Amino acid sequence: MIYADEVIMQKQKMILMLAITITTTVLLSTLIPSSAAYLKIFTPKQGQQVPAGSFLTVTGTSTPSNATHTKCNVQLQTNQNGYKPVSPLGPAGTYTNWKGTTSEPVKVGQNQVEGQFQCFAPNTTTPNFTKHLVHNFTGIQTNSGIPNVPTVR
Repeated sequence: MIYADEVIMQKQKMILMLAITITTTVLLSTLIPSSAAYLKIFTPKQGQQVPAGSFLTVTGTSTPSNATHTKCNVQLQTNQNGYKPVSPLGPAGTYTNWKGTTSEPVKVGQNQVEGQFQCFAPNTTTPNFTKHLVHNFTGIQTNSGIPNVPTVR
């Protein structure tokens, strides 16, 4: 009879642990919505003027919204010409800080850089989270008429 009581207690403990896990997951997904995740571009700043004619270094940060978003990465595209990966600079190769280069030289006039932040659940190739951010900036011709290398950091 003691053995049966122990089995019942073990089952009750398992049910309680499952209930706690489900409750915690629901609360965390409610308290930490996807909007808590972010993607920031530090350079170039929105509306900034930069010398035209050279590739531009783009820097930023990102963070996922919760633990279900793993295997994250950041990519950039310039003037809608296709995404290209950036270099992760965060701890353990994460994209909490990152740096990339425009995929084409800055042109005179309006330019656009778009960051794409994606995360994947374990063992999947389809993103379960995607966030985009666009910065518009202006390429300007220098006084000499020869484009300079941008000094934006």
